[in-house]
Amino acid sequence: MSHLFAAGLALLLLAGCQQRASEPAPQKTLRAFEDDAQLAAFFKDHGATPATTAPAPAGPIDAQEAAMAAEHGRHLVLLRQGRLFTVDTGKDQLKPVAALDAFAPGGAAMSRYDRVIVAGDTVAVIGYSEPERSTGIVLFDIDAAGRLAFRASHLLRGAAPEAPAVEQIDSKLVLYAALATEAGAEPLARLPALRTGTAGFERIVPASRVYRLDAAIGSGPAPGGPAPGGPAPGGATPGGPTLGGPTPGGPTPGGPTPGGPTPGGPTLHSVTVCDLAGRALRCDASAVLAPPARAFHMAPQAVYVWTFPYAGEAGAGLLRIPFNGGAPGALRVSGAPRDQFSFHESADAHLNVLVGADGAGPSWRGEAGTDSLALLRLPLQAFSDGDQRAPLSSYKDLPDLPMQALRNRFIGPWLVYGGARAGADGRAPLFALRWDGTGGLQRLQLAHPVERIAAMGGDAVVAGQARSALHLSSVRLGQGAGPDQQASVASVHVHPNARETPAPVRPPAYDAQRPGQGMLALAIVEAGRADEGEDAASLLYLRNTALRLRELGALKAQHGAPEDAAAWYGNARPLFVQGRMFALLGDELVEGKLKNGRLREARRLNYAAAVPR
Repeated sequence: MSHLFAAGLALLLLAGCQQRASEPAPQKTLRAFEDDAQLAAFFKDHGATPATTAPAPAGPIDAQEAAMAAEHGRHLVLLRQGRLFTVDTGKDQLKPVAALDAFAPGGAAMSRYDRVIVAGDTVAVIGYSEPERSTGIVLFDIDAAGRLAFRASHLLRGAAPEAPAVEQIDSKLVLYAALATEAGAEPLARLPALRTGTAGFERIVPASRVYRLDAAIGSGPAPGGPAPGGPAPGGATPGGPTLGGPTPGGPTPGGPTPGGPTPGGPTLHSVTVCDLAGRALRCDASAVLAPPARAFHMAPQAVYVWTFPYAGEAGAGLLRIPFNGGAPGALRVSGAPRDQFSFHESADAHLNVLVGADGAGPSWRGEAGTDSLALLRLPLQAFSDGDQRAPLSSYKDLPDLPMQALRNRFIGPWLVYGGARAGADGRAPLFALRWDGTGGLQRLQLAHPVERIAAMGGDAVVAGQARSALHLSSVRLGQGAGPDQQASVASVHVHPNARETPAPVRPPAYDAQRPGQGMLALAIVEAGRADEGEDAASLLYLRNTALRLRELGALKAQHGAPEDAAAWYGNARPLFVQGRMFALLGDELVEGKLKNGRLREARRLNYAAAVPR
């Protein structure tokens, strides 16, 4: 029996070995530090002087002044100038309910307010405190009647002064921040840490969840062993671009910057996930030490960071930092995306990125130039330890287009892009491509430049100004499977004597009501008549029926377009709530109703003045 048992055991062991040998090798990832001592030694050797911050998402508006909105049942929750307001929209009314300071009672207001989020019966206000150099997270309770009550105030250390990228995924609050290391600072004081009330900060990221892109950081001891090379690139170029909407007359926010960053130490890229489901706020974080960010994108499961070049190299790095606390991965890549809209993590486990040559080094073709474009398509399994380079076969060459004029958007299975500069005849091409590789590139011709692209259900709407009028082109995007799907211009709507936002801060809003039908709204400025002498600022509403747009009317501000148009547009946003149409215009909430096919103002509420302090 013993011989039979031994023989059987040997067969089982052999079968097990053969099964494991046929399995794919474990995917490589970035390596974490072993302990605080190793991490502190790294910070001591790789600090940057002076401390700088990597690019962060920011629009051309002052976030302190912007009006923001969220929904809780029949109530709108509004954040404006450091105050929270609730407005009851039930029973065909606009009724102010409550108002509170958006900070702890007796405490100090935040220096800037970035977002208001509702998760269940929790209202979270996110902002930044300059004195504390930390992100503020202030929680409030809201009940079914819309009443507010302060719950707790928190500070999240390890944030840059610029606005963080903030996403809500179910009851989770996800924040990405990029902060350069600082020579002479307390070695671990830059790591994410959470403080509740007046208590001390508690670190929320252990050394075992701080990773290092060894291939990009050449000097000093690597986790688990030495790594040869020179110093890494440092913080972002002072005065350089930030992510957000396009800046007229200036560099493209979030896009390629010729020349590259200033020398210095690596940047700490951190992802913090906070659970808003419980009464007490619980947060966890991961971080990666790598070159500073040129652009980044918050996908449903991870943040993607396109970095400046590795030490002593052309090209760039691409990080993937998952939200579930898993180990990050990285790849060497070429070129650079224009902005956050250039990324798309698709359901087939691929990352798709529209990239252009940055002019600082050879493109993926190995050639110099600044107008080259390509679609980079990578399986998520390709992310590794940062040593591997994305293969040339991952880049699909596209017609050249200047990056500064590029506008792009992923919509369903399509990538749609074009140029904001029209030809001598005022016309401009629009390109459409299925990112999965089925079908070829399609070129459409528009009667106006491509200044904005937005999703309109599964199709697209493209906005551009030409001949003193705002043009809105509806573009049909075939949704079926197979290579024969076509893109086509379905219709063009022209609104005369008007232009879209001079400093765009957000795309047009679309409310899909049923297949092929919905409501489109965008902020515009209409030139005043000669006898009036003042431009009029308003939100324009249109009905989409089978890709034909029909104007319904506009909800207007009570004042003309301000000198600082960007500030006004930061506060002007359409809201579609339970089948009703609202315009949030700074301190005012305006409701419009349809009568005989036209949009009329039904009521106007100055919510900031309606509830006393």
